[in-house]
Amino acid sequence: MQHKPLSEQDYQRLSSILARFSAQGCMNLEQLDGFFAALLAGPEAIRPAECLPIILGEAFDDEASFPSEKALEQFVSLLRGHWQDIADALNGGEFQPWLEAGTDGLVRGNDWCEGFVSGMELLNDDWGLLFDSPGHAPLLEPIMALGFERHPDAEMRPFIEDLSEPQRAELLSAISPSVHGIHDFFAAIRRQLEQEEQASESHSRRHH
Repeated sequence: MQHKPLSEQDYQRLSSILARFSAQGCMNLEQLDGFFAALLAGPEAIRPAECLPIILGEAFDDEASFPSEKALEQFVSLLRGHWQDIADALNGGEFQPWLEAGTDGLVRGNDWCEGFVSGMELLNDDWGLLFDSPGHAPLLEPIMALGFERHPDAEMRPFIEDLSEPQRAELLSAISPSVHGIHDFFAAIRRQLEQEEQASESHSRRHH
């Protein structure tokens, strides 16, 4: 079945549902986009429904969050649609991060990158493969830079001074190629593992 990309209206609906729970630690649409990008570009895809507690925060356990089963189903179906939109962009299109301007009209990208970092934390060990790869680790630099820019612990922040607008613009424009590069890196590892498994299966079949 061909996936039909979410409409502008769908995205507004998704954004407003998420905004409703922001006081309970729910992700906003920009964070969600970064989070899903990490899950889809990373070592193995984790389904959106498995991540509801992380996405919704305390609203996940709150019976009153969704007035009915149907309302929850509609929300999950919007999440799946957004997930599939990102998957399609990574697999054959061009992925563009969903970045929103703040009240001052500036696009900062911190929410997106913090969402991506949350996604990495789910499969921390496997992401180590990327950190340990000298040729590919730099792909993470723009994301980590903005993902830790507002870290509560000042020692964890990558910048002492505030970023200039051109520096920020450069980091933001590096996100899309980085995500594609990360996706290709892990896809290649998965292909290699599959080939090795097939080879060892055919090897064991020959010896039986």
